[in-house]
Amino acid sequence: MNEITRPIEVITQEINFYKLQAGNAIIEIGKRLHEAKLTLPHGAWGAWLQNEVEFSERTAQNFMRIAKEYRNPQLIADMGNSATKALLLLSLPAEEREEFVGEAHEIDGEEKTVAAMTTKEMERLLKELEAERAEKEKLQSQLDLFQTEKDNAVDAAYKETEDKLEALVNQKEAAEQAKREAEERIAAMESEMDELRMQAEQTALPDESELERIRREAENTANQKAEKAMQKKLDKAKKDAEKAKKEAKEAQAAIEAHEAAQKEAEEAMLKAKEELAQVKADTEKKLKAAGSSGITVFKVHFEAVQGEINKMLTCIDGVEESEGKEEADKLRKALKSLCQSVQDNL
Repeated sequence: MNEITRPIEVITQEINFYKLQAGNAIIEIGKRLHEAKLTLPHGAWGAWLQNEVEFSERTAQNFMRIAKEYRNPQLIADMGNSATKALLLLSLPAEEREEFVGEAHEIDGEEKTVAAMTTKEMERLLKELEAERAEKEKLQSQLDLFQTEKDNAVDAAYKETEDKLEALVNQKEAAEQAKREAEERIAAMESEMDELRMQAEQTALPDESELERIRREAENTANQKAEKAMQKKLDKAKKDAEKAKKEAKEAQAAIEAHEAAQKEAEEAMLKAKEELAQVKADTEKKLKAAGSSGITVFKVHFEAVQGEINKMLTCIDGVEESEGKEEADKLRKALKSLCQSVQDNL
C-alpha cells in the first residue's frame, strides 16, 4: 500500500490549527460553565458538575477563571494547551503574559519555552520572578521615598531662600522709605530755617531805648523771681524757727514739771522719814508701856506696818499723777515683792 505524502507546510498548518482549537476549547468550556452556573437553580451546581460533566467545583472554577482572564486562545496553545500553566501565568500582570510565553527562559542552565518546561519548573520560575518583582518594587518604593524627601528638601530650601530674599527686599524697601522720609524731614527743616533767617533779616532791630526797656524788664523779672525764691526760703526758715521754739518751750515745761515733781517727791520723802521717826518713837513708847506681852507687841507693829503701807499706796498714786503710770508701776512692783517676801516667811 502506497502512502500518500502531503506537503510539510500543510501538516504544520493543521497541527497549529488543532493546537489553537485546543486552547480555544479551554476558554469555551469556561464560558459555558459560567453560563450553566447562572442557569441552574440554587443548590444544583455541584450535583450537575459531578453527574453531567464529571468536573469538581475546583476544576470548574479554574476553567471559568481562564475564560475570564484570557481572550487570545493562541496564548494557551503556546503553553502546550495546559490549563494548569494558564492558571499559573495569572500570577503575572496581563500586559506581561504574552512576552513571558513568547520568550525562552533559563531553567537549571538550559533554555526552555513555557510549553517545553514542566509545571513545577514554571511554578518555580514564576516564584523567582515574583520575588524579583517584589524586590524591585521595594527598591522603587525606597527610591520614590528618597526622591520625595529630596524634592521636599529642595522645595523647603527653595521656599526658605525665597522667604529670605523677600524679607531682604522688604527690609531694603523699608530702609529706602525711611531714608526718603528722613531726607524729606531734613529738607523741611532746612526750608523752615531758611524762612526764619529771611524773617529775621526782614525784621527791623529795636532802637537803643527799646533795648534798655527790655533789659530793665528782664532784670525786674529776674529780681522778682529771686525775691520770691528768697521769700519762700525765709518763710520756711521762720516756720522752722517757730516749730523749734514751740518744741523748746514744751521741753522746758516738761523739765520744770519733772523738777517740781522731783522736789515734791523729796519733800514727801522727807516728811515720810519724819513721820516714820515719829511712828517709831510712838511705837517704842507704846511697847514700853505695854510691857512684854507678845500679842500687844504684834498689834503695835501691825498697826504701824499697816499705816506705812497705806502711806506708800498714797505716795504711789501721787507718783502716777506726776511721773506717769510707768514709774508708779515700778513702785507697785516693789511693794508687791515686799508683800510676797513677807508671805513667804509666814
